[in-house]
Order: sequence, then structure tokens, then C-alpha cells
Amino acid sequence: MTSEIGNLLKGSRSDVKKAFSLVETSFRTLLDGPNALRYELNILRHICLALQANQHQNADLFVDLVAVMLPHVVPHEKHCYWDSHLTSLRYIHHALCQERSLGECQKLYNLIRSQPCRLQEDSDHKLYLEIHLAHFNGIHLHLQKQTLPLEATHQLCYALEALGELFEAMSHRKITQIGPLLTKLNEQMFGKRSRTFFKSLSLLPSESQAKMFNPLLKLLAGSSASDLANLFPEYLSFTLALVQIDMLASQQLALQLLRMCKELFRQETNLCYALQLLYYYIKLIYVREATADFKRTYIDLSRKFQNFFEHKGAAHAKEQWLTDLLVAIQVLQVLIHQRGSKSQSPFELFWQQFDGEGSPEVYAAHFQLLQSCGALSVNISRSSLGCTCVHEACKSVRRHCILAYGLCALDAYISWQPTQEQKADRNPHKPLKELVKYSMDVAKTMKCLTSSSVELIKLVRQLTYVADQVSCPEQMSLLLPLLEPLQQLRSLIADQEMSGLLRRLFKASGHCKDSSMASRLQASYLASITNPVKLRSQIGLHYHNQGKTEKEISKCVFEWHESCPLPYPLSAAQKKQLYDADFLAVLYYLRSPPPALMQSLIRCRMSDYPLVLMASKMRNDAAISEQCKAVRSKLRHQKSLSRMEHLCLGHINVGLLLSALEDQKTKVSPKEVAENLFEELLLRPILSQINIQREQRLVQFASEAISSFSYFFNKADEEPLDMEETSIDWEALIDDAVAAAMALSNMGYRSQEDDAWLLLLRISRCLEDRFTFLRALNHFLSQNEVSTRLKLELHEEVEWAEDLLDDLWPQLQSGSFFNRQHTTVLLCFCHMASYYARMGCMTTAQFLLLQAEQLRAEFPERLGKSDIVLITLQTVRFRLGYQHRKPKTLAVLTPLRQLDTLLDNVRNFANLSSLDGGSLQLLLSTLVRESTECSANRLSERLSFSNIALHLALQAGLALRTIEVFLAWLWTNLQMEHFEKAQSKLRLIEHCLDIRRLTPKEAPPEIKAIKEPAIVDLTSNMHLLQLVEPIRKQNMSVPSPKLLNRRLNSPNHQQHLDRYLTLDDAPSTIRENSQLQCLFFIMGCLHARLCFLQRNTEQLDEFYERTDNRLREKPEISASLGSMLQVQQLYHLNHLRFRQKHVAAISTAQLGLKTRLQAVDINFTYNFMAQLKTAEIELKPRGQEKPRPKTLRRALIFHLSPEDKSRSAASSASKVKQSAKKAPRFRIYEELKLRPPSSASMSSGGSGTESTPPSDHVDLNACQAIEISDDDELLSLPLKKPPSKTKGKPKSKATEKACEVINLDNSLEIPSTPSVTSSARSLRARIRQPVEAPKTATLSSRRPRRQVSEQQAPETESLSTRTRHRH
Repeated sequence: MTSEIGNLLKGSRSDVKKAFSLVETSFRTLLDGPNALRYELNILRHICLALQANQHQNADLFVDLVAVMLPHVVPHEKHCYWDSHLTSLRYIHHALCQERSLGECQKLYNLIRSQPCRLQEDSDHKLYLEIHLAHFNGIHLHLQKQTLPLEATHQLCYALEALGELFEAMSHRKITQIGPLLTKLNEQMFGKRSRTFFKSLSLLPSESQAKMFNPLLKLLAGSSASDLANLFPEYLSFTLALVQIDMLASQQLALQLLRMCKELFRQETNLCYALQLLYYYIKLIYVREATADFKRTYIDLSRKFQNFFEHKGAAHAKEQWLTDLLVAIQVLQVLIHQRGSKSQSPFELFWQQFDGEGSPEVYAAHFQLLQSCGALSVNISRSSLGCTCVHEACKSVRRHCILAYGLCALDAYISWQPTQEQKADRNPHKPLKELVKYSMDVAKTMKCLTSSSVELIKLVRQLTYVADQVSCPEQMSLLLPLLEPLQQLRSLIADQEMSGLLRRLFKASGHCKDSSMASRLQASYLASITNPVKLRSQIGLHYHNQGKTEKEISKCVFEWHESCPLPYPLSAAQKKQLYDADFLAVLYYLRSPPPALMQSLIRCRMSDYPLVLMASKMRNDAAISEQCKAVRSKLRHQKSLSRMEHLCLGHINVGLLLSALEDQKTKVSPKEVAENLFEELLLRPILSQINIQREQRLVQFASEAISSFSYFFNKADEEPLDMEETSIDWEALIDDAVAAAMALSNMGYRSQEDDAWLLLLRISRCLEDRFTFLRALNHFLSQNEVSTRLKLELHEEVEWAEDLLDDLWPQLQSGSFFNRQHTTVLLCFCHMASYYARMGCMTTAQFLLLQAEQLRAEFPERLGKSDIVLITLQTVRFRLGYQHRKPKTLAVLTPLRQLDTLLDNVRNFANLSSLDGGSLQLLLSTLVRESTECSANRLSERLSFSNIALHLALQAGLALRTIEVFLAWLWTNLQMEHFEKAQSKLRLIEHCLDIRRLTPKEAPPEIKAIKEPAIVDLTSNMHLLQLVEPIRKQNMSVPSPKLLNRRLNSPNHQQHLDRYLTLDDAPSTIRENSQLQCLFFIMGCLHARLCFLQRNTEQLDEFYERTDNRLREKPEISASLGSMLQVQQLYHLNHLRFRQKHVAAISTAQLGLKTRLQAVDINFTYNFMAQLKTAEIELKPRGQEKPRPKTLRRALIFHLSPEDKSRSAASSASKVKQSAKKAPRFRIYEELKLRPPSSASMSSGGSGTESTPPSDHVDLNACQAIEISDDDELLSLPLKKPPSKTKGKPKSKATEKACEVINLDNSLEIPSTPSVTSSARSLRARIRQPVEAPKTATLSSRRPRRQVSEQQAPETESLSTRTRHRH
């Protein structure tokens, strides 16, 4: 029948119900007794088989079936039946204790609990115990999973109460072998349970807890003492569990257990004493109110522990009871230190009593206790009390125990809140440091530690808290020794955890006495920053803070990090990022980095690029310079270079260039820069080295730098940089390129400087560097003509610049720009005006100048000062005036007056930005040429600009600029016929060109003066008369002694002019440089002019012929000559007229008129027209000239006599004949016989008539009544026609001198009117009505005009363009 019921239980639900009916019927008919137990065992066995077959859908019927049978069964005589009954119930309970059948499980447990606890044998308690523990743990688990409602908590109470009933039943049976029970309880209920479990247990009603713990403690107290030594760890484990329950429920169950254990283990002396110490320690932990002797008691108890370990440790070190005791103390320490904060800790009062007076002593005792336990823990091999590591490779309880002691010590230190005085007490630090260091040494051998290990994370966080609490050097001294052992665990620590620790160490480093260690800790934190922007800003802030201290920064962040006790592990890319950020921070955040810091960066460099950038700040360091030279030599010997190597080479060349420029600078007093002292000045030791050959080294540096930068920029797409390359400092590249370009501009090498500025133009436009673009564009806008070699579409760049200016100029007053940027924008307006003027857009040019003036007026710091913007404005206006202007109004100043005003502003120059000085130097180089051109064409000396520019060039040691100034000065000397000075300039130029070195002057030989009475008297009279022209302007028939002396002592008249064309004797530097060849050619032209003026004309025909051929063959030379081309043509024209080659002269004049050059003096055209007309007149046969009435003009006669202007020509001639008997009187007009022209007649460079006419023509070189004024306003007023008065005069045998008053400054077309003799002074007084009177010293110091007379010569007509010499 039971087999049939078994089949039905495995069937459908209806079959189970049928089986239920059969069983219920059977138990009604059967009596209680042995048969009922056996029958019930069979049914329970079939239910177990059905549940094993996963028939849980009928679990409720199975429980109902058990409910029918259970009240009828009682223990049988045979214990096996009752044991099988309890075993079957345990199995069914276990099978139903699942989520899908929890209700049936609770119902079944209630049925079991409703029956009395029947222990037929002592072993039966194990089955009951398993059922109760399984139910308690199962219900607790499902409560934690929230699969049961909170109302199911009463099931836990039922389980506890059932356990208490079981313990009482055991006590009644007097079961004394409690070992297995305690072991089972520790395994399944108390031992190694989580804090959550004990919290749930402590929250149960105290009545339920008491119903379990009281019977249990009573049962344990009556246990047998036969095997206590083996049960010692179980009692310790149970004690620790009760401590955790007491922490939450405050029942002091652990103390009850330990009191009971003292009696229980009284026979085991060591164990009993250990339990007593443990009892008093826990009792001290459980204190609920503050006591006065707490600290003393704790210190005393700690010492007793230490003494106990010292005495028993050596003898019983490897015994299990000592091992278990150490592990138990470790677990207990973990419990009392395991807290979120003191306010939430159940041991709040315990830790509070550690603070206050005597706090360092009690903490020192605590740390010593932990240190003693940690030191003895080295002998731990195994213990059931220790934590079980989940890692398969780790089976060591010892390592975990020692690490736990270290963590506890750190926890205790963190909870300490000492006063400021107590912080300085280092007594607690020693045991703490030793214990923590030992713990970390052990931790590095643990195979189970990973970045996610709880112990390791806790260790790092505790050290982070310790660092966060540092507020004095003593606290910092505790932390520093712990960093090196921690570094051994660095590979296991997560980056996030380590970053937090390093950040706290960074802040705590301010309390470190050792500045080097503080720098190392700070560097370690900075290295942990991965964000490049934040990293760079933090490093900059780090250097800024260190700069506030008095100590010098000795090492960079990167080098400090390398020697840090706790370095942050960096990959190669991260190291590069750290170094780059450190390097750039030093370059840009520190105005003057300490040399030691820069040396540190150079030591740590990963390539040569940082070296060359840092060398820019260490120009005076010889070692760095040598390193740069070595790198340069290495790179230059390589066959091919990468882009980065080209970039390094460029920076090195710029560094060497700037160092060389600085080395060749010298101080020259402005007073020493005098024309009569030039040769002596250049013979000085330093200045004597100024020559082209030396300067080529600087040009090579600059050219190589620009070439390297150009390769780096142009090959960007073809050779992209690797990720491992250092970040490019474009700012440094632009700065060095600008430095090279400025050096080339200052030295004056046009081709090289054009390449440099063109590269900057392209780089700045690519990088959208607006101000560098405008600065580079200013270079090309200021040029008269941009070289076609550059292939630069200037109009396109101007259009882009105009858009930039439209955006920039309204923002200049916003305060976000520097003065140098203001200057760049304002100068761009000025140079753009010059550009539009060359294009013929004069209105636009004037508008841009007005715009620049208005913008300049908006800056208060520029008002009333002669800044570079004002000087550039005036320079552009001057340039427009003398190159483009045709005067129509009186309101515009003449070019010479503009030069005077410009000179005053240059002398009062105010430097407002770093850009102004260099801009002024470049502007002066242009002003020297333009002022010389303007003044020479107006027969005036304006040498101040040349003087200033020469002073700057000599101080900077610039050879080419010095040569250009000397050439300009030579031109002026030739115009003013200062032959000795001109010859001196030639010697100076040869010296600077390295053709012939200067030698000290020897004493000149004494030449016996010609003691001509007439000359002596004339000279004495002229020294007294200051209102007349110099004596050298006289047209005297007797040669001057000075002229003879010049001819005899001239060092150049024997030299061949062919050398300027063939370059045979020229240095290789000149032969290899087209610009120097051009300057050498200009020097030859001026030398030829000197020979002409000195009448050393033997070589001139061949020279001018070869010159013309060369200019025709090489048009590029003509283009590079500029205005000197027309000067050369005028010189050639004068020579042709002198050689009476009038046809060739006319052809040359016509060629000069056809030559259209931009930005040249407008007077060149007038001079060519005058020379052309004069040559045509000279070419006509005599008698073909038609006399025409002359218009009275202003007259300027060289060497005007103070004699009466009304004397006739006849009386003047008679007085000349009497000059041998008495001192002659100087006469303005006289009839002179034809004679070869003297040097005194050649004072107008290219503007006079210097040919010797035949005997039947008028001598055009004779002194004539001519005044050519540069006062343009005079030409705009119509001349008043005075009454015509004609004086007749008989002709002499010689050709009568024709005197004519004309004005040919800016116009040649003058209406012809009958001329009369009148006073030039009265005429000037009538026509000079100036609209404005500029307040300049030049205008106020002009000489008064002199009256001149005029004679009518109807036979011939001549024109002259000789201008007045203005002083």
C-alpha cells in the first residue's frame, strides 16, 4: 500500500490528493504507537523522493500530509526510527526552504516547533539544531533579498526561541560535550558573519534573544573541561560574535561569556590570563560613562598585554592558542576601529576618552600594543578565526593579520584630534611608523592584492586622510617614511586612489621642512594630472608660488618627479606631455627663469628642440652655447634632416645670430660721430673690425635660420610630425623668425630680409596671427617696389589686411591690446598710405594718413610725444611731398622744412613699446637715402639723419648700413664739392668693404702757399663778410691753394675706375653678392663724379661707356639702383657736355626723361629737362639764337660782393686791372675771358652746365645772376612786372658775360617778359606772403636775401639749374 501511495505522491495533484485521503484514513484507523512511526517514516520517505523529483507544485499538500501524521508519532524503542524521522523532516524542510515554497516551509517549521523537543539520544540535538539554524538562515537570507515581507521577521524569533528550547532540553539531559554544538553555532550562526547579520540579530526583540542566549550560556557553563584547549578558538570566536551583538544591542553578552570562561579555563593558566586580559580590555571598550582614570587604566592594560606577549611570545610563539589570541585581538581591533565617524560609532565614548590631556601617551600605548601584536603575528600559520581570502593563491592568515594591524593603527591615528601642542609630540609616531611600514612590506608579498582589494584601497585612503590632516612639520615627518614602502605597492593601486593621495600630499608639502622633498611631492601630484590644459596651468601656478619664496628654484618639475619617493607611473607619451608642459610653463610663465631651473630642463630633455628653445633665455651661458654649436655642427654634417631637425637648426642659428650681434655692440659717444673724426673713429680696436667680411657670418646665421624655418613650414603636409615629437612652440618660431628678419633688415640685406618677411607673412596668415601678419606686410608696403622673385601678390595681401584693420582699429581702445600692437596697426595705416600713393591713389593715401592721425590722438600716452607713429606719418608725408607733389597751395611745407621738423621729432623720440626702437632704426635707414636725395637735388646739406643712422650703425657694428650712410654722405660731399671729405668717404667705404684697410694719417707735407696779393686781400675780406658765399664758390682765374693740395694728395686719382665694373680686385664677398655689387657700382659712379670734379677725366669716357653697356646688358642692376640710376645718368650727361658731345648728351637726357622710376625726387625730371635744353642750345650754331626779352627773376649769385650793386660792368673791369697794385674788391659781374673751368664751378651735381664752350660762345660755367629756390610757395604767385629799364653796354673784345635771373626749381615753363634790373630783395618782399609760418629753428635762422643786379645779353641764351646753398 505504501508503494501505491508513493506512486500517487509522484503523480498529478489529484493523485496526491488521493494519496492524502488514503493516509488520512490510515491514521484514523491506526492507533498511536510504533506502527504509526514506521508508517509515517515510509510516507516521509516517499515525500522526500517526490521533492527530489522536483514536485514542488504539490508542496502544500505534502505539508498538509505531514500535519496529519506528525501529531501521532512519538520516539520508538529503537533510536534509528526517531533519528530517521528527524532526518526526513530536516530534508523536507531544507527542500521547501526556497523562494517558490517559502510559505510551505514556514508552515512545516511551525508544525515542527509545535511539537515538543524530544531528544531520545544526545545526538538528536544536532538534527534539531540544523533544522533551527537552517530555518533562521534561510528566512534571514530571503529577508535580505526582500523576497519576504517584514512580517516574516517573527520566523527569526521563532527560530531563536526554538534554539533556546533545544538548549534547555540539552541542559535537562545534562549534555556536557558542548564542543560540537559550539562549533556548529560558530560555523552557521556566529562565526565570520557579516556586520549586517549581527545588526539584524541585534534588532530582534530582546526577549527572543534572551530565550536563546541565556540557556546557551547556562549550557556552556556546565560543559566538560576535558577538551578546553581545543575549544579555545571556538570560545574566542563566539566572544567576538557577542561583541558585535553587544555593539548594537548593549547587552554585554561577551563579558558574561568571558566571566564564565575564566572559571571554565582556570586550569589553563596561560589561557585563563589571556581571557582575563581580554575581558578587561572589552570591559574598557564597553564603558558607558567617562572615568577619570581611563587613560591610566588603558595604558596599564596595554603594558600588561605587551608584557604578556614578551614573556610568552618566545616560549609559545608557535602554539595555536597564542596564534588564535593574536588573531582574535586583531579582529577585535578591526571591530573597534571600524567606523564611519566618531559620532556614529558605538565606541564613541571609548575614543573620546583618548583625547584631551595625556592624549599622546595613551595613543602611544595603543600603537605599542598594536605593534607588539603585529610583531608576534609573524609566527601565525593558520587560525580558524582569521579571515578566509577568496583568492586561490593566497592562503596566508599571517599576512592579512599583520596588514590588518597596520590599518587599525592608521585608523586610530586618523581618529586622533590632538591640540597644536600635542601635534608636535613625536612619541606616538615611532611605533606607528614601524607598524605601518612593516604592514606595507608584508602587503607587497601578498598575491591576493589587486587594485580592487579592500585592504589596499583602505590603506591608500587612510594615508590620504593622514596627509589631509597634516598641519605641522612633525606630522609631515610621520608621513614621509611611509611613502617609499607605498611606492612598492604602486603597481597595484588604482590611479584614482593614487591621484587623491598625491593631491593631499601636494597640499601637505607646504609643511615639509625639506624644500627638496616638498618639491618632489608637488612634482608627483603634477605628474598625475592627465588634462594637458590643467597640467600646464598647475605647473605655472607651482612656479609662481615657488617664486614668492626666497629660495631659488633648482630643478624642474620633471626632474623632481624622477627622484620622488612616490613617483606617478607614466607612459612614454605621458612623460613627454609632462616635460612639454613643464618646459612651456617655464618659457612663458616665468619672466626670468633661474639658470638652475633651465639647466634642469636641458638635462631632462628628450630631444634637442627644448635645448635650442631654452638657449634663447641663456645667451650668456657659455656651456649652453657650446652645446648649441655642437648640435648645429652635427646637423650641418648630416646628409638629410627631418622637419624637427630643420626647426632646431633654425632656432640655433637665431640664437647664435643674436649672441653675435650682442657681442659686436659697442658704445660710441654722439660727439665722436663727427665728419672730421670718422677715420680716427674707425681705427679704434673694436670699430676697426666693422667690415662686410665679418658681417657675412651674421648673414649666414640669419639666412640659414629662415631657410630652416621655411623648410619646416612648407613641408608640413609632406612630413607630418609624429605623436612622440615635442609640441611645437609656434610662438617661439615666430619670435625667432621675426628676430632673424629684423636682424637682416637692420643689416640691410634686401634679398634675405624679403625672404624672411615673406615667410612670416605666410606663417602668420596660416596661424591667423594678425599682428605678425600686419608687421610682415608693413615691410613690403614700405618698399618702393616688391621684387618679382618673391611672386607676392601684394594687392591680395592688402585686401586681407584691410579686413583685419577694419576689425582691429575699433577695438584698440578696449584695453585688451599692448602698446606694440597699437603701434603695429597704426604703422600699417601709414605704410598702406605709402603703398596707395605709389599706385596713384593719392586720395586714399591721404585718407589713411588722416585715419592714422585720428587713431593716434585717441591714445593719451602718445599725445605730445614724438613716437614712432608720428615720425612715420611725417616721413610718409615728406615722401609724398618731394616725390609726387606738384605744389598748388601755400599751406604745404616744402620738403626741406619737412625734413627739419622730422629731424626735431627724431631727436625727441619717445620709445613707447618694444617695437618702436627697431622700427625707428629701419625708418632712419630709409630717411638717410631720401633726405640725401632731397637735399642734394636742392643743393643743401641735411646730414643729421646720416649722423644719427651712422651712430646707431657703429654702435651695432653693422657694416652694410655704415657703407650706405657713407655713400649718402659721399653724394652730399660731391654736391657741395668737399673733395677732401669725399676722398675720406671713399677710404672709409673701402675699409668697410674690406678692400683696403684704413691706416693712421701721416702729417701732411707743408705746401708753400701762393702769396698772391689779390688772393690774400680777397681772403681776408671774405672772412669779414659773413653774408656772402664761401670762397670755394668763387670763379677765380688763379687756382686755389686748397684745390692744388687736394689734387696733389688725392689717393684715388691713380686708381682705375674699371675695378668697379670688372670686380677684379674686389673681395669674394662682393663678387658673390648682387646687392654688394650694386653698392660697389654706386661707389664707382660717385668716384667717377669726384674724378670729373677734380678734372681727372682720363678714364671717364671708357668708364661711362662700359657703364652704359653693363646697365643695358643687366637690367636687374638698373632696377636695383633706384634713384642712383638717374644720378648716374645726370653725371654722364654732364661729362658728355664737358666733352662737347652734345648729341650724346641730348640722347642721354632724353633717356633719363623716359626712365620712369617710382619714389624718386621730382627734381630729377626738372634737372633732365634743364640739361636737355642747355645741350640743345649749346648744339645750335652761333647766330641762330633769337633774343627774347627776359623776365625779372630772383637772383642768387655765388660769392656776392658787398660792393655797390649799381656799378657798371666797365668800372668793375677797370678795378680788376688795378688789383695788382692794391687789394682787389670783389665784383659780382665782370667780363671774363674763356678759360678751362675750375673746380669751383662744378658745385651743382647734375644740375649745372659744366662744359667748356668754344671761344665764340658764352661760358656757361661763369658766375651768373641765378637764384633757384626750394620755396615752392613762391612759384604759386604770379610775378609782378616791374618797369623795364635797359642799360646799354659796349662790347669788349672778349665775349661778354650774359647774366640772367631764372627760377627752375619745380617748373621750367616760365612766361617770358622783358627783364629789367631790379632789387631781388624788393621783389622777394613783394611776392613773399606766407600763409603759415612754421615755428622751426631752420626758418628763423635763414639768411636775409641779398639784392642782385641783372644784365641783358641779347646775343645768347643759357639756362642753369644751380640751386642755392641753404645753411
